[in-house]
Amino acid sequence: MMKKWTAGLLCLLTALALMTGCVKKPPKQKIAMVTDSMAVSDNHLNQSVWRGGLLKLEEDYNADVNFYRPQNYDEEEYMTGVKTLVEAGYNVIVLGGRVFTDTLLRACETWPGVTFIGVDSEVETVPSNAVVAVFDKAEAGFLAGAAAAMELGDVRFGGVAGQNAAPDEELLSGFLQGAAYAGVTPDRADFVAVGDPLNFPLGQQATARLVESGVQCLLVSSDPTGLGAAAELRVRASMGADVRMVGCEADYWNTASYYVDDEQRSPVVTSAWCSYGEAVRQIVVDLIEGDEPLGRFRLFDVNSGAVGLPEENPNLSPETLEKCEALLEQLKSGEIVVAAETNK
Repeated sequence: MMKKWTAGLLCLLTALALMTGCVKKPPKQKIAMVTDSMAVSDNHLNQSVWRGGLLKLEEDYNADVNFYRPQNYDEEEYMTGVKTLVEAGYNVIVLGGRVFTDTLLRACETWPGVTFIGVDSEVETVPSNAVVAVFDKAEAGFLAGAAAAMELGDVRFGGVAGQNAAPDEELLSGFLQGAAYAGVTPDRADFVAVGDPLNFPLGQQATARLVESGVQCLLVSSDPTGLGAAAELRVRASMGADVRMVGCEADYWNTASYYVDDEQRSPVVTSAWCSYGEAVRQIVVDLIEGDEPLGRFRLFDVNSGAVGLPEENPNLSPETLEKCEALLEQLKSGEIVVAAETNK
């Protein structure tokens, strides 16, 4: 009896081993990104793509991930980065941010056999070998505007953006609607677009003028000009000025943080969060599983898990966070609908 039982067990184990050998594992993907010259530890959009997208794909799908960091904001250097990655065998390449719009179109035409993921790219038509992630900026702006107004009350709000493209207008429109929902009506004239999204010093200068005119909390864009605005507010806050900030797209809390007696502080109230990393992760997963058609825009809204407020908001009170959670559910259900108004 023991011999028969042992023989049966061996047969079972052999069958299981054969079955295991027949299970097809997902092919190892080679996925890389070109940064906008900032590091992947920038506490900003590059870090979002790298940590929230590519590193999670490496962990969950055994993906081979990498990045190329150009020396500055320059399209030819971006193209050099793409070329370097393609020649290294990377077949999915992420270009995160509107600064890559022209690069995306050129790269798709130059390497038709490579799949590109554009994040927030301002293209009119998506190339046949690309997917472009776009976000419901109005919903993100609404939540951030409501949160800031509920937390700060009727302070003077303003903002600095590098440009007034349609996504910027949508976000600002949502922010103003959110503030109004919370009982605050900012003056739209205090929100300025300087006309150059790559000008860090100009963002600093515009911010200084607004603060000195009495603006107390600024909505700042995610481009280099907006980073200049954030830097100006961080310096002023670290010197004791009562200034606040609302970031957009990226979680700005760490970006604008400083230390006082080993305690990390930040003037950031919250951010109108759009997770580049989560969007990239979802798109690549669907590409791996065959559920992501190419040549299209893919919209991420509050129901996608990639739009809302950051996971952590140290400068929001528990009461405000509870109210924002209720607003998020109302947005998800359609009970609250935010108008995506633009001047375009």
